[in-house]
Amino acid sequence: MLEGMLAGVRVVEFGYAWAGPLVGRMLGDLGADVIKLEQDNARGGHLPDDLALRAALDDWRRGEAVEPTLRASVFPEGEPQPDPWNRAGIFNKLNRNKRGLCADLKTLSGKRIWRRLVETSDVIVDNFSPRGSKSLGIDYETISQWNPEIISVSCTGYGHTGPFRQRVSYGPVLEAHAGGASVTGYADGGPMKMGHAFPDPIGGLHGTFAVLAALWEREDTGRGCFVDLSQLQTYAAVQGDLILETSLQGQAPARGNRSRSCAPQGVYRCRDESPDARESLDMWIAITIEDDDAWARFRQLVGDQRLNAPRFTDLTGRFEHHDELDSLINEWTRDRDRFELAGQLQKAEITALPVMTNGDLVESRQLRERGFIVEWDQPGVGVYEYGGFPIHFSDCGPAEMRPAPGLGGDNRRICEDLGFSAEEIDEFIEDGTLVNIPPVGASR
Repeated sequence: MLEGMLAGVRVVEFGYAWAGPLVGRMLGDLGADVIKLEQDNARGGHLPDDLALRAALDDWRRGEAVEPTLRASVFPEGEPQPDPWNRAGIFNKLNRNKRGLCADLKTLSGKRIWRRLVETSDVIVDNFSPRGSKSLGIDYETISQWNPEIISVSCTGYGHTGPFRQRVSYGPVLEAHAGGASVTGYADGGPMKMGHAFPDPIGGLHGTFAVLAALWEREDTGRGCFVDLSQLQTYAAVQGDLILETSLQGQAPARGNRSRSCAPQGVYRCRDESPDARESLDMWIAITIEDDDAWARFRQLVGDQRLNAPRFTDLTGRFEHHDELDSLINEWTRDRDRFELAGQLQKAEITALPVMTNGDLVESRQLRERGFIVEWDQPGVGVYEYGGFPIHFSDCGPAEMRPAPGLGGDNRRICEDLGFSAEEIDEFIEDGTLVNIPPVGASR
């Protein structure tokens, strides 16, 4: 258990999509009391923070069957069940180790709950736009008047200043805006986004460390602070070499997967491992030849006399004839097992790794022996395996894994912790301030 790491620290997370919930999850894994606060309002009702789940719930609210592909991508075994809002895989993965509170903060009762939360908490995390946080009354200007020691971390798309400050955004938009998509894809094709919203986890991890730094600073000063985090900037920051190259050369870097210092370098097709010939699993291996010595060892291992041509002797020639080399290497790799081939190349001191599937990662001995693949019994869902906490500490055991809360699953207990009486809590439920079921008929 990570007891004592962030024990006694209360975090209220207004997370949406991926970045905000990831901050809350990391802090919960570190032992903080993280309250997942979800806004319910009469105009639209509760909508959880995953976009695919939102789309599925829109169908559910209209009394329509959820589209099969969407259903399979959101729910375990593709089954929404009677309470689909509590069964989404991505929601349960991102919201472990949290408690759940669903309240309408715009009612008088909701405002009372919110103020008491602020007064008794250490950190407020959100990833709404500045306009959204101001509308909900969760902005730092408001909450710091109630609790001068509060730390507010706002993980917006563009930050709270500048001409784009009120823009809302999603990861793929930020990936394009920060230049990532412009260098991703094939050299002779157009920009291509990655398979997931990569700016979100980058922003979430930056937000996590911002919280830890702010807590450390507060220990020294006794004062809270406001952390204004721009996900556009955190994503751009990990592309420092590309930005530097552009500033020095005056033009954008070339698109494609090739190294600027090693050749040949790329991913090469391997033998299909599917037991069913009608289904291709599309297997690959990544290979990088770092210098002339590695190239000599590679040629010896492959044994193809065509690789001994003088035009391939030095790095300049290999860059110039990279397409031809890729074709020859693919001939060699395409009928070989990627794991066996990676072992042969590594034994020859050549940089190579199989391209792993999600299934490979789940079954990975490395990840399992380090305790990264974990399981828990999610109420209403069952026992499933998830990715765990990636950081080990020398003076404590592994992070505790508690199931994600159901919608409003801790409403009563949290309000009791805040000092409200049983009668007051009953009134909150009766007047609709506290809910645990989305209203049928609501829409986005």
